[in-house]
Amino acid sequence: MMNWSGATKVLPKNCSTGISGYNISPEQFRFYNENGFLVIKGLIDFESLYAYKRQFVAVCNGTVERGQLLTIVREPSLLGKGLKPEDYVNKLHDICYDEVFGRYVEDPRLLHVLSQFIGDEITAVNSMLINKPPGSERHPPHQDLYYFPFRPADKIIAAWTAIDPVTIENGSLFLVPGSHRANTIYPHGNIGIKKKLYHGILNEEQLAPPQRVIHLEMEPGDTVFFHPLIIHGSGPNITNRYRKSMTCHFMNSNCQYIDVRGTVQDGIVREIEAEGRRRGFEVSFEDQWRYKSKQVKGHVRSNL
Repeated sequence: MMNWSGATKVLPKNCSTGISGYNISPEQFRFYNENGFLVIKGLIDFESLYAYKRQFVAVCNGTVERGQLLTIVREPSLLGKGLKPEDYVNKLHDICYDEVFGRYVEDPRLLHVLSQFIGDEITAVNSMLINKPPGSERHPPHQDLYYFPFRPADKIIAAWTAIDPVTIENGSLFLVPGSHRANTIYPHGNIGIKKKLYHGILNEEQLAPPQRVIHLEMEPGDTVFFHPLIIHGSGPNITNRYRKSMTCHFMNSNCQYIDVRGTVQDGIVREIEAEGRRRGFEVSFEDQWRYKSKQVKGHVRSNL
């Protein structure tokens, strides 16, 4: 296990976070293609981060209308302890249509970087505010493409922005550099995590051994962009501080939906469709993703 301090030498600080955006250098493209991730320092401003944090607390406390799509996910191990909501809510899911959170997925600085990786027609497909309160558990190593029924993988990318300072102790992201280059979705399953839909790779000892894992310690506003096939997760929060972040997966709007039933993704397909039925709607895996996606740049595509 090591801290990826070397990344700061090849990933320079963003000197211009205005509307003109941040231009990715050839060296940074090479770094991303080889390692599967790229960190840009200070991409998102403090005022935006504070607005997201304030809206999170308001949603948790029920003082604002959260709409039908936004879902509150709670940390099972922290429930029933008389805590305030901010101390047991793990994440807000599908936030891209929220008036405040939606500003993140449409932030011009973010979109400018994304367009350099996946093109100018961009759809937000999986938006979250993640809160790791004190005492929250580890998120096991996994690959995001395991959850997605659209391709190609190289036209999908995640953005993850620190709201609070991120350290190993409060649950920083960890990942296996270069693991995306195998171009493989590995078998996943429920490996003892009590939270629904938290699957992890089944062969962690071989695919994510400690000597290959690196940890991303970040400051507020720092943003990491990463490939949907990279193996990654996050540690437990053993501090008395929160670790909040904004994150969203984006795809080029020309990506195609495919049927992944009967593949290594079959388990998550069944679980997500079963969760939909539990909530009272019979919607296919693919259509659930279509329903909660949002075009954020370019022209709306008919395949969405």
